[in-house]
Amino acid sequence: MTLLVDKTRTSDEAGVPERPARTDVSDTASKLRRSLDEVRAEYLDKAQSFPWIVGYSGGKDSTVVLQLVFEMLLALPPDQRTRPIHVLTNDTLVESPILANYIDMMVERIRDAAMRLALPITVVKTSPAPDQTFWVNLIGRGYPAPNRMFRWCTDRMKIRPTSDYITSQVTSNGQVILLLGVRRSESAIRAASVDRYTPKDGSRLNPHNDLKGCLVFRPIVDLETDEVWQVLLQRPPPWGGSHRDLITLYRNAQGGECPLVLDSDQAPSCGSSSSRFGCWTCTVVEKDKSMEGFIDNGFEHLEPLMYFRDWLAAIRNDRTRRQRTRRNGFVTLMKDGTTVPGPFTIEARREILDRLLDVQREVGIPLVSAAEIEIIKQLWAQDALDDAQRLLRAIRETKEQS
Repeated sequence: MTLLVDKTRTSDEAGVPERPARTDVSDTASKLRRSLDEVRAEYLDKAQSFPWIVGYSGGKDSTVVLQLVFEMLLALPPDQRTRPIHVLTNDTLVESPILANYIDMMVERIRDAAMRLALPITVVKTSPAPDQTFWVNLIGRGYPAPNRMFRWCTDRMKIRPTSDYITSQVTSNGQVILLLGVRRSESAIRAASVDRYTPKDGSRLNPHNDLKGCLVFRPIVDLETDEVWQVLLQRPPPWGGSHRDLITLYRNAQGGECPLVLDSDQAPSCGSSSSRFGCWTCTVVEKDKSMEGFIDNGFEHLEPLMYFRDWLAAIRNDRTRRQRTRRNGFVTLMKDGTTVPGPFTIEARREILDRLLDVQREVGIPLVSAAEIEIIKQLWAQDALDDAQRLLRAIRETKEQS
């Protein structure tokens, strides 16, 4: 495939370069050796033997971190591979079907390779709690489709599942070290964040913002985007095969991945204005350029998903589909006296579910589970009961006042 790259953009924005541009090969090799040396030194540090958790989103940066960890382990004598390593990925349950299939394939490859090579690696995939999935919140509780002002999905679907797993490991082991594919050159905001949390004493580790007992290690913080692609284009993965599937994923999506989000500081990077692949339901972005890219590159069967997402975004602020009261029964007013709309009405929620099931039948891909539908209907029943009880209380209070 030939890819035309706009030279005024970064590789993240334009796609995967055919070959790394303007990158000093020797400089990149030096950076990689330094990163590998640091990974090895941290792993063998006898002052602490806490488990490592490698945050894996399936994207290029986390893949390079995982590759460095594999290469480091394979270079060690078996008797020195004593520190357990957890490869942690998260499934929001509404991932782009293309990305979800890729992650599933990679999880099996990594798991099989770890077993075959006798590496102390455990692969873990987290997901939202059954009562906190996207559809349970949107259709069951009537939450409006997420936007930049009310990004309820990130916390429930990404932060909580991964944070809960990390916290459980801290409880079991006293402390953990989290490896992230964060790079200074990603953006000015990212660079400022890296500099803010970089220890002044020269240590490679810094405490996590929100997770007590979790230290953060950023092995590829100084790599440039083109250098990341150089690694992926030139070094085969230790778990076998090649990085061709990952590179094709980026090219087809015409952009980058939504990262593994672990705290509120990272939330703005989930659903940004750039072309990122992640949740196919994401209404935080104005247009789903990644889905458009997949469709343009031969995945026409996904077109109904894009139209459904666009429809969710369009009805979000339709007051005829929103309740006047909030879920607690109260009315919220703006300064000008305008009512702040509440959740979707029960009628709107039924409409959304019916349309979703129609799309599910059309594309032939599971989009909402029977367990989610059961929880949704329970929430509808509870909401109806709560509304009836509030109405009875209001009638009783009116009678008492008269």
